[in-house]
Amino acid sequence: MSTTLGVEQQVLHAYVALENLGAGRSINDLADELGISRFTVSRMVKRARSDGLIDVRATIESPVDVELSGRLAERFGLRSAFAVHTPGPDEALARNVIARVTARYLEENAVDDDVLGLSPGRTLVAASRLVNRMPYVDVVQLTGVGTARTEDGAESVTNLGRVAGGGTYPLYAPIISEVPAHAITSHPAVQQTIRRYDHLTKAVMTIGGWPESSLLAELLQQLGMLDELMDRGIVGEIGGVLLDAEGREVPAPEGRMVGITSEQIRRTPLAVGVGGGPSKSQAVLATLRSGLCHVIITDADSARAALAA
Repeated sequence: MSTTLGVEQQVLHAYVALENLGAGRSINDLADELGISRFTVSRMVKRARSDGLIDVRATIESPVDVELSGRLAERFGLRSAFAVHTPGPDEALARNVIARVTARYLEENAVDDDVLGLSPGRTLVAASRLVNRMPYVDVVQLTGVGTARTEDGAESVTNLGRVAGGGTYPLYAPIISEVPAHAITSHPAVQQTIRRYDHLTKAVMTIGGWPESSLLAELLQQLGMLDELMDRGIVGEIGGVLLDAEGREVPAPEGRMVGITSEQIRRTPLAVGVGGGPSKSQAVLATLRSGLCHVIITDADSARAALAA
C-alpha cells in the first residue's frame, strides 16, 4: 500500500504532472530541471494521476496554487514554494491562510531530533496554534521580540515546544536594544538560547514588510530610529536580517540587534521564509533575491509580483 504524500510532495507531484500532461513538457526536460531521473519523473506523473492530484488541473485539498508555486521555485532556485490563494486584500485574512499552510508544513517536515528555530511574529504564532502533532524536537527562538505582547512573539516557541516535548529555548529580550546588545546577550539564560543557533537543522522565519507590516519597524519607530534606516533603502526583514529591494543585507544599528545572523541562517540546512499580504510583496521579493531561504510560503499576489519583477 502506498503512503500518503505530504503537502510538499503533493505540490511537486502535481507540478510535474501538469507540466508534462498540461504544458507538454518532456519527461527528460523535467528530469533535468529537478535533478532526478526520468524514471522518477514518470512515476511521479503516474502517482499524481492515480492519487487524484490532477485531472490536468490540481485538486489537492489546500489553497496552494501548484503551477504558480512551481514557477516561483524554479525562478528563484528554491527547494519548494507555496503560493497561497488568500481571500482578498485583507492582511489578517492572508496571514491566517498562510499560517494554516505553514502549520501543515511544520507537521509534515519536522523529524525526530530536529533543532527547529522560529522567529517571533504574528503569522508563526497563528501557525503554532494550529499544529497538533510534532516529532520530538527542540524549539529555539531566533530573535528577540518587537513587542511585549506574547501573542506577537514568544508564544510560537512555547506552543510548539509543548506539542513537540523536546527542549524549549525562548529568548526573553527585545529584538533591538537601546543599550549595546552584549549587555543582554551575555546573560546566561540568553546565552543558552543563542548557542543553539549554530546547531539548527531547520529555521522558520517571518518576513516583515517595512514599514506597515513589521513589528520590528514599529519598535524602531518608537525608538526614533526608523526614518534613518528607511533612508538606507530597507524594504523588509527576515529573522532580524534587514534587506533592501535587491535582497542585499543592510547593516543594523551596530551592536543593537538581538538574534540570529545572516551567516547562521545560511549555515542552517533548511531555512523557510513565511509571510504575505499586500504590504509584504516587496519584502517577499527581497527575501527571494537574498538567497537566504530554501522554501517560501507566501500569497499568490506576492508570488506573481516576484515573477513579474
